[in-house]
Amino acid sequence: MSEIDGSLDVSSENSTNVRPRDRGDAIPAALKAARAALQVAAAASPDVAARLAERIFTTVRRAPRPARELEALARARHFLIPSEGAPLAAWEWGEAGPRVLLVHGWEGRGSQLAPIGERLAALGFRAVAFDAPAHGDTPGATCTFFDVANAIQHAARALGPLHAIVAHSMGGAALTWAVRSHGLAKRYVVIAPPADLRDFSRGFARMMGLSDDLRARMEQRIEERYDVSLEDVVTEKTAATQYAPLLVVHDLGDQEVPFDKGRRLADAWPGATLMRTEGLGHRRILREREVVRAVERFVAWGLEPS
Repeated sequence: MSEIDGSLDVSSENSTNVRPRDRGDAIPAALKAARAALQVAAAASPDVAARLAERIFTTVRRAPRPARELEALARARHFLIPSEGAPLAAWEWGEAGPRVLLVHGWEGRGSQLAPIGERLAALGFRAVAFDAPAHGDTPGATCTFFDVANAIQHAARALGPLHAIVAHSMGGAALTWAVRSHGLAKRYVVIAPPADLRDFSRGFARMMGLSDDLRARMEQRIEERYDVSLEDVVTEKTAATQYAPLLVVHDLGDQEVPFDKGRRLADAWPGATLMRTEGLGHRRILREREVVRAVERFVAWGLEPS
């Protein structure tokens, strides 16, 4: 693994805009009600409580797009990508050239990667961002890590051959799962990736006050539904056999997905490059000019865009 110090000079004024969100400082009222319902269900029937916990765990909350994302989507071509369930809402920037797929994270949306997509389009690429199942404009109420991985595979088949895939957060972890048996692109960029799917279920259990037994029951339901052991969904297992070039970008102050998760992926993926930033947090990193430039350089390496 090679490592790049991409630490950025963030002014104190800007720093106030990137203060990491403390996930434990406020729980929405709906989640408080759900937590209370889970405690009641757990007292009555652990199986019912596990089913309810799984439902809550996989339910997606959608946030409205800010104006900058709406404006970026207005400059793109909207279309649908066939998938197992409902078609995936997608947008493409660029008219011709090698194609790059952009993948967002949990409870995110494709338009969050518009700064990267528009910059790649300006360099002669076609950049496609899509909304995962139950995210953004794609229908649905629930989604899992495995659904996102399946969506990546469907998008790759529909849009391929792909030159590169750029993924953020949980989308990055889903990407490593989606490519574990065969490659989907020539180059990959993963920004702020988790390293172990069980980190999510453990965090959810803490937030909802679940007992270890109830968390284990919920995880077992997910394992049975997708016929997979969650112990296998770790970067050390999914990345070890990869050979395509990979750039991992992660902020030292990321409070949602700690920096060491990105380092784990870079350590596990042979030949990966790790770029660390500072002061950008988990989401602003997608819009920071120096990060966008690093991504475009890595994606365009060895090519002469049309």
